[in-house]
Amino acid sequence: MKRKAAFFDVDNTLLNLKSMFSFQQYYYARTDAADAYTDFVQMLHSHPQREDRQFLNRLFYRSFSGRNQTVLRAIAQAWFAHLQGEYGDELWIRSALALAEQLRAEGFQLVAVSGSSHEILAPLMRHLRFDACLATTLEVRDGFYTGQIDGLQMIGDGKGVAVRKYALEHGLDLADCVGCGDHITDLPMLFLTGRAYVVRGDAPLEEAALQRGWPLLALNEHEEVLEALHV
Repeated sequence: MKRKAAFFDVDNTLLNLKSMFSFQQYYYARTDAADAYTDFVQMLHSHPQREDRQFLNRLFYRSFSGRNQTVLRAIAQAWFAHLQGEYGDELWIRSALALAEQLRAEGFQLVAVSGSSHEILAPLMRHLRFDACLATTLEVRDGFYTGQIDGLQMIGDGKGVAVRKYALEHGLDLADCVGCGDHITDLPMLFLTGRAYVVRGDAPLEEAALQRGWPLLALNEHEEVLEALHV
């Protein structure tokens, strides 16, 4: 039997919110710096390069400088437990989750591909029982984050590079694989796979999907992304 994988973006594809910003808000609240989160978001919104997702991604992780890795991992676990209690099934985009389970039953490896960090996504990946997670690796020195990304930036073209590398290392033919995303920056990943699915919400990607005959997956009934911050 051929080995095959399904590559899923996470935020607004599987998860019905933006993990990085939801976690950041929770982290600041847990460390008695709730007001700092408002200042942080205002800084991102007012930055001259606020439309550049790659720049904002790096700027986001600079705020991690000096944070203790062990403490942050524990807070990430508590954050995810809080989300589960707060939102229940609405935490997930059900159509994408159903697709993932269908593909798992068909023998696909499930692989997350995300600009969020491994530490933030770890409790989600354990819950979803994904086989692998291609996420942002953060630089750590002596147990503390430096605020820098270590290696590949997992946005846009970086997702395509990571998927190609994973396929090569695991003996996968990408023509046999599946991709699923929600934003135009997921195209470098979606172009690689034999089949692609698009979660509704981003007009440019929906247009690209319609041009290529890719199925569109519905958002949840209320069609709103929890705590979404469009930065």
